[in-house]
Amino acid sequence: MISEKLWNWTSPVWLVVGVLLIGYLIVGRGRTQNQLAIYLLGLCVLVLSFVSPVGVLADGYLFSAHMVQHLVLLQVVPLCILLSLPRVKATKWFQSPRRDRVGRLLAMASIGWIAGVGAMWFWHVPLFCSAAAQRPSLGAVRDLSLVLAGFAFWWPIYAPCERYRLDPLRGIAYLFSACLGCTLLGIYITFAPLSVCPVFASPVDRIGILNSLYDAGLTPGIDQHLGGLMMWVPPCILYVGAIISLLCRWYSITDSTTEFVPGSAKSSGVSL
Repeated sequence: MISEKLWNWTSPVWLVVGVLLIGYLIVGRGRTQNQLAIYLLGLCVLVLSFVSPVGVLADGYLFSAHMVQHLVLLQVVPLCILLSLPRVKATKWFQSPRRDRVGRLLAMASIGWIAGVGAMWFWHVPLFCSAAAQRPSLGAVRDLSLVLAGFAFWWPIYAPCERYRLDPLRGIAYLFSACLGCTLLGIYITFAPLSVCPVFASPVDRIGILNSLYDAGLTPGIDQHLGGLMMWVPPCILYVGAIISLLCRWYSITDSTTEFVPGSAKSSGVSL
C-alpha cells in the first residue's frame, strides 16, 4: 500500500534524537517541566520531519515537503532547544570568560541574521539544492548547517542569559527584517520558472508513488508554488509570534521601571 511506503521507520534520525535526549537529561538539570515539554516537542517535530511522509516525500519527490523539513530544522528545532535551556545553569556555565565571548559573539545581531536568512537562501541556489538532495553526505551537512544557523538566529532573541538578548525594540526590527528576507525568497520561489531545485522537476520514482502524486494534482509546477508559499507564510507567522513575545517583554520592563520611579503615580500610591 502507498500509505505504508510513506513512512521511514528506519531513519537514522532516531539515533540523533536518542543522543539529544540523553544529553539533555544529563546536562539539563534544573530544568522545569515546561522546559522539558518544549524540548520533547522539538524532538517529536524533528522525528516527524524525517520519519513521516514529510521526510519520505522531501527525499527527491516534493519540493514543498523538502521546504517543510528545512523550516523545521532552521526555525522550530533550534527555537525549542533554546527555550528549554535551564537559565540558572546556563548563567553559571557562561561565567567562564571564554564561553562568555562565544555568547557575546552569537549575540551580535548581524551574525544571527546572516546565518538564519542566509542559510535558507544559500541552500536554495539551484546547484546546491540539487546536489544536497542527491548526495546523502552533503544532505547531512546541509541539515546540520540549518540547525546551527537557526540556533545562531534565535540566540539574540531567546538566549538563556539576559545579557545576550537584544533589547525588545531592536529585536522587533531584527525579526521584521528577517520576515522580509523570507518573504522575498518565498516570492522568488513561488513565481520563478521550474528551476529552483531541478532534482524535484523530474523525480526518480524509487518507491512507485509518483503517479499517485501527480493524480492528486501535485505536479512539479504546483509543488514549487506550494514550496514558495511554505517559505513565505509560516516563517512570518512564527516571527510575528516572536514579535508579540518581545512586545510583552518590553511592556513588562517599562511597567516595572514605572513602578519604581520615585514620584511616579505607582510609587506614590496614586492610582490613575
